[in-house]
Amino acid sequence: MDPAGGAWLVLPTDRLTRYGFYRLDLFTDQGDLQDLRIGLVDPIIRLGPDSPSPLGFIIAIDPYPGFAAQIAHLGIKWVHFDIPVDTDSSVLEALSPSVQSFVSEALSSDITPIFKLIGGAPPGARDYNSAFYQNLRRVAQAYRGQVHHWIVGNEIDGCGWWQPCDFNLYVTFLRGVAQVIRSVDPSARILAADLYQGDSQVLRLMLEEERRDPSFTLFDVLSVHYLEEGSGEGLSPDGCCGSINTYLQVMQSYGVMKPIWNTEALSPLRGGIHWRPEERSYFRGGQAVPLLSPAKTLVGNLAVGAKKVFFFSYNYDQPLLDGNPARILTERALAVRALADQLQGAVYYGRISGAPSFVEGHFFKNGEETILVIWSNEGNRDIEAVANGINGPAVLFDPLGNRYPLQVINGRAKFRVHYEPQYLRGFTSLPSLTFGDPTNDPPYFVSTPITTAAVGKLYFYNADVYDPDPTGQPNSLVQVTYSLEQGPPGMQLNPDNGILQWIPQQSGRFAVRLRARDPQGASSVQEFEILVSGGSQNTPPVITSQPRALFTSIGMPFAYNVNAMDPDGDPVTYRIRSGPSWLSIDAQTGFLYGIPSSTGAFPVVVQATDARGASVEQSFTLQVSPPQGAVPPAITSGPTAVPLATVAVIRWQTSQPADSRVQYGRDCGNWERTVVQTEWVVEHAVGLSSLSPETTYCYEVQSVNSNGASEAKRGTFTTLSRESRVYLPMIARMGRSP
Repeated sequence: MDPAGGAWLVLPTDRLTRYGFYRLDLFTDQGDLQDLRIGLVDPIIRLGPDSPSPLGFIIAIDPYPGFAAQIAHLGIKWVHFDIPVDTDSSVLEALSPSVQSFVSEALSSDITPIFKLIGGAPPGARDYNSAFYQNLRRVAQAYRGQVHHWIVGNEIDGCGWWQPCDFNLYVTFLRGVAQVIRSVDPSARILAADLYQGDSQVLRLMLEEERRDPSFTLFDVLSVHYLEEGSGEGLSPDGCCGSINTYLQVMQSYGVMKPIWNTEALSPLRGGIHWRPEERSYFRGGQAVPLLSPAKTLVGNLAVGAKKVFFFSYNYDQPLLDGNPARILTERALAVRALADQLQGAVYYGRISGAPSFVEGHFFKNGEETILVIWSNEGNRDIEAVANGINGPAVLFDPLGNRYPLQVINGRAKFRVHYEPQYLRGFTSLPSLTFGDPTNDPPYFVSTPITTAAVGKLYFYNADVYDPDPTGQPNSLVQVTYSLEQGPPGMQLNPDNGILQWIPQQSGRFAVRLRARDPQGASSVQEFEILVSGGSQNTPPVITSQPRALFTSIGMPFAYNVNAMDPDGDPVTYRIRSGPSWLSIDAQTGFLYGIPSSTGAFPVVVQATDARGASVEQSFTLQVSPPQGAVPPAITSGPTAVPLATVAVIRWQTSQPADSRVQYGRDCGNWERTVVQTEWVVEHAVGLSSLSPETTYCYEVQSVNSNGASEAKRGTFTTLSRESRVYLPMIARMGRSP
């Protein structure tokens, strides 16, 4: 009981082996609380200020005490919230106790706060000596060292929350804000202007202002809204929103390349983890738009070049976290934490190829490790996939972060693709994928049984299996039935979820055999023996967890929540028996954390010890790579040439969207012409013109995006003697040639 009269409820989680929701019904003499949903996640993984994480959140200031800590447990590392600027004094609301309290709590929870200046031009916007800019200076000084990122405006190109609708006035205001904030904090970053229309007058005016005065950086990041179409689900049904290619091409035309952040994504964290027809938004001119999961939105945005994505905490008309947060927290929110954990420190590599039209997948690299994120884009279709060329263990993580070690046979691992993203990792190769194996595979056990117990104490083991076969119902798992074929008297097995429970009455060794069967009758068996100790004997703890990843890079935190349970019910403490000096562990919780400072293979041994001195150890080796920068695009197919007499088409594919560049001439290296197409694509087709008949040409292709340049690849072709009358379906734009 705390001094204010409230009570603290401590829930032990040492026997819980699966992430997700647990229902809690609480009955007290002061009243009952039923159907509380408790989300089980790992402790916060600290990445530090200005985090490399792409995960952001749009919030209202301090909806309730502890809000920052709660969203931090969802893996959110960035938040932005509104500060009004429509009068000369309204910006001083940033100095209110609620804002100051939230900023302090956010920073202590490893969240980077961003102030968003919104509401229209203040009366003194044109006068840089006005009361508004003086008040803005007071705010910047008050938060120096705490707030380094400022968004200026909201949907300026559509005059959303910006009056009067004067784009020149906005650019004047943006310059004044940037000058004031940087005079206080030279390291501050200015984000402008939350655009959504693509090519617009305001974007060009901003770039013209920087061209007019090259000595002054007007803005550091181009902030935009609604890039969900990058997810592959086509979420712009009314054509309201510009694509990232449009913004990039406008900037390229001015010789500028700035990072793009999607500061308002149409993916709120309410609703179930699976899409349902009733989950709609009234957004975009009243048109109903499906609520795309945050995981798909984030991966899709990273694929097209956005660097950060901010999700809704509300959907305009429906708050997310109002009332009792234990009732409002959703599966969709917990899926964001799984996404954060899986892609922490990873960089985008490229799209998969050869998949059915409804399957989308993307590769990331975490140090040397490969991570595949894959899903179905249709709510009523799932499919079996095979990853070929796996050079190590393959572990599949479900949308909530639960672990399924897959069977790898001759470098091949089968798994099921369904509507929500899953994560396949644990190997360093870049596998090829095939789809649609019709064979029914038996389910197989992926959980490790608990093999020790104590007389009179509850024995608990959650058996779990994996079945790679599609079900025809993408939002449901294969309906596996568990049965207990051999076991001691009194042991009970839940046939639906595989939970095995027993209270031993005597010491000894007891054989157990479990069977898991799918609807088609295919099955597999797990056999093990339980050693039961007598009441006077001490049974050592059992470590029930495994590291999520064994790869990282210099400067990127490694975290692992070691979890052990003791059959006798004794408290457990943790220590590192051997490992690198930069790694530490919380003795009470088992949270292992460290930031590597050198490359290499680091053996680690952790130990869990009960109150009477019995212990158990777990060993693994952590692979640390050099600091990981952005991965440039790779040419994954081609180039190939289709020549006629005076024209030719050059084709190739890249792992990431990037531009298309071709140099060509009669001698390799002595190029006569260059053709550039600025649109970022993965399927490249460039037309070459003014060629001579019956002539051999050499050409070189390359693709460039904000992550860097691909390697250059060369080829040759010989033109025909005369033009063919055959229709060619690969006609390409000629691009521009200097």
